[in-house]
Order: sequence, then structure tokens, then C-alpha cells
Amino acid sequence: MPSAELLRLIENLLRFGTVAEVRHAKPPRVRVTTGGIATDWLPWIEARAGRTRTWSPPTIGEQVLLLCLGGDLRNAVILCGIPSNDFDTPSHSPDETVTQYPDGATVTYNHASGTLSVSGIQQLIIEAATSVLVRCPETTFDGNVIVKGLLSYQNGIAGQGGGHGNTISGDFIHQGGKLSSNGVVVDEHDHGNVRRGGDRTSGPR
Repeated sequence: MPSAELLRLIENLLRFGTVAEVRHAKPPRVRVTTGGIATDWLPWIEARAGRTRTWSPPTIGEQVLLLCLGGDLRNAVILCGIPSNDFDTPSHSPDETVTQYPDGATVTYNHASGTLSVSGIQQLIIEAATSVLVRCPETTFDGNVIVKGLLSYQNGIAGQGGGHGNTISGDFIHQGGKLSSNGVVVDEHDHGNVRRGGDRTSGPR
């Protein structure tokens, strides 16, 4: 093999490029521009691709590294995730691990403060077939809370009505213990010597 051809193949083993097109359909592929050349559709490297699988497709304009087997661009595999001037890293803090998505949603873990934050999302869905356990000394919900199933508590309940007061629609059943209102035990309260009116058929008077 001529030395010039051998040198060309060696130079082509590793090349920087920029994602030009992304095909998400099976099999997923990308086209990359490198040195004024547009490649054919090439596979990219995911974090995992066996029984454990990940999906994080490249985006147009992302800087990548082409790993060209035998120095042939047609055999290249794309290694993604090289920051560039056009796509800088979402943080420059040594204390943070950050993932930022195209719509601006961001997941940040600060290992100095021990804080995990998720921001910029529109909806969060958690689905579990059996149960979900949140173990924390104190949990705060800043906003309305809707419970579609049975609400159960084991260690009492306390709170304030706020601007909306406290309203319960439908039947209310109290069993066991004392039910009191403003210091008056309702089921023991007796007005005494009050006679029921002739046209009244039920209820305390």
C-alpha cells in the first residue's frame, strides 16, 4: 500500500464532526459533516444497548467524534457528547451534575449541598404497579393536592382552612373517639328540656 494512502487511512481513524441529520426510526442513524464531507447514515454509541438500554439521540449541530474502523468513513461509529462553542455545557460548577433538555427542562444534582432539583418541566408522571414510598421527616406540597383514591392517615391530621375554609361534600362518618367542635363534644352535647315541635319529625333541636 502506498505510504500516502496509509497516511490517509491513519488520519481518518479519528475525526471530529458535526451532526447534520438525525433519523430516529429503526434503525436509528445520523449523518455527520466532517472536513467538508457528509457521511452516509451511521450508528451512534448509546450508554447501554443490551438487556439494559438507553435512548438519548444526538441533536443537530452537536459536535461528535467519528471512530472510523480501518480509516474508512463508511465504517464509522459516532461518539457523541463533545461540548462546543455553539453548545456549551449547562453548568461550569465542579459541584454539579446537570442534564438539560431541548425545552429547557433541567435536572441538577449538587453533591456539595446534597440537593437534587428538577425544573422547567410541564408534568411529572410516576407509575408503580404496587406501591410508592416517600420516607422523609417533612414533606411540603406548594399547591393544590388532588387524591383520587382513598386518603388514609395513621398519626393524626392538623391544618388550617386558609382562604378556602374546610369543606367536605357527601357523607361524613365518624366512628370511635370523640368528635368535638370549638370545645364541645358533639355526640355528648345536650340542650336539655327542649321539646320537639309538632311539625318536626327528626333531628336535634
